[in-house]
Amino acid sequence: MSLEDKIISIRESLNQNYVRPDPKLVEQYIINLGNNSVASDYLHIGRGFTTETIENFKLGYDEVKDAITIPVYKRGELINIRYRHLNPSATSKYTQERGCEVWIYNEDGIEKGKAKGGVLIVEGEFDCMSAWQAGFKNVISPASGKDSYGVWLELLDTIPKVYISYDNDKPGKGASLELANRIGTEKSFEVLYPDSIKDANDYF
Repeated sequence: MSLEDKIISIRESLNQNYVRPDPKLVEQYIINLGNNSVASDYLHIGRGFTTETIENFKLGYDEVKDAITIPVYKRGELINIRYRHLNPSATSKYTQERGCEVWIYNEDGIEKGKAKGGVLIVEGEFDCMSAWQAGFKNVISPASGKDSYGVWLELLDTIPKVYISYDNDKPGKGASLELANRIGTEKSFEVLYPDSIKDANDYF
């Protein structure tokens, strides 16, 4: 039994029934993005993403929430949708669907990491996309931010090197050390940014 199968078995034994978003929502959000210049400019100009990156990660736009939509997949199945709200007065910059499973972002980065012998972990989804766009396909982002941990950490057990590249601030540094302690300091390496750089999206 593979590690992934064991994790599934753990979930089943705990009888955790998660809500699953309708995949058709992702399709509609993608159409919405193409029809909204403000949301499109936010991704292309504000974040510096190419059309290839936007399409690869199936980014979209929710008109009701006024938010960029970030679908999260686990083994090819849509399990959650994260929202990056564009309204400056929004209560929270990021929200997600309630009752859905929380999982790592860009799970494919784990398989790429196994093949390369190392994986890069960045703090947020946009950081992950920026690193991916720059050529680091073996990149993931932790579920729901730097302070979240879970069974996904076990997926790193067979990867010999883990490069941690969290935000260039005190909370980011603290979270980097905590993650290194959890997965093993002997296999952990911290990626340092220049002083004027905040995170991976800013850097790239």
